[in-house]
Amino acid sequence: MRKKVVARPKSEDKKQALLEAATAAFAQSGIAASTSAIARSAGVAEGTLFRYFATKDELLKLISLTRAT
Repeated sequence: MRKKVVARPKSEDKKQALLEAATAAFAQSGIAASTSAIARSAGVAEGTLFRYFATKDELLKLISLTRAT
């Protein structure tokens, strides 16, 4: 019997999940929101978050710019 293979989320899906998780985390906890909590909420490892965003500040700036437009 074969094991069911679960596909990994595509890159754009991961990035979007991180942005949504970060938006919610920053709304709830402000700048004190941890990157580990954001990653966990998005369903990825913390290291994955840093593959997409070099710093928490970069992530916060992108969210701020996105919401401003």
